[in-house]
Amino acid sequence: MKYSFIIPALNEEKIIGRTIKSIKRQKGFFEIIVVDNGSTDKTGKVAKDLGCRVVKERQKGISPARNKGAKIAKGEYVCFIDADGKLSENWLESIDNILKKKKVDVIVGANVIEYENIFKKIWFNGYHFISYLAVYFLKLFFNKIYFEGNNMAIRKDFLFKIGGFETVIVEGYWLSKKFRVAGGTSVFDPKIRIHYSSRGFDKAGYVKTIVYWTIAAIKKKKAINYSYKNKK
Repeated sequence: MKYSFIIPALNEEKIIGRTIKSIKRQKGFFEIIVVDNGSTDKTGKVAKDLGCRVVKERQKGISPARNKGAKIAKGEYVCFIDADGKLSENWLESIDNILKKKKVDVIVGANVIEYENIFKKIWFNGYHFISYLAVYFLKLFFNKIYFEGNNMAIRKDFLFKIGGFETVIVEGYWLSKKFRVAGGTSVFDPKIRIHYSSRGFDKAGYVKTIVYWTIAAIKKKKAINYSYKNKK
């Protein structure tokens, strides 16, 4: 088996079905692992009914949940997506096509925030547009890459070679720093998209969230029960 999808989940029974179905529509051979991080609703049952492998992780936090799923994964590459994500139709096919041409340690894509109001959709995605533009130029001119932890396919053995995800804020950013130090090879393709809900920005506030992430990227901050996007 080449690919394992890892979905960390905490009380996501209302939305995780959409995420799982978007994975099951992908072309290829893979497994789906849902890591239940202490849910008190029917998240685990929904996932099992849709044919997923469900495991539990007692330590709260998105990083411990991702690491747990990756450790038991059978795939050569582990693919990370959050429980409110929806894969683009050709997500896995695009990943596979890249790996057929050359073997790389990580492939990362771009996230798109969903919102019915077109003005808010543009506003919410402004941060991502600027971030991915910076990532593109850093990769093009300096061969450096930064990535988010919820839209990537990474070689399992390399993930644990660099110690996996740390329990910190903006955990993907800090993983990418370890990745570069270890000399990992990478591809960034903005066409590899995952559509996410806007619930985190809606609940905590867009500007406040961006400032929070920025500070955490400048000075590493230990996550205290920092796990998933705020629920509506």
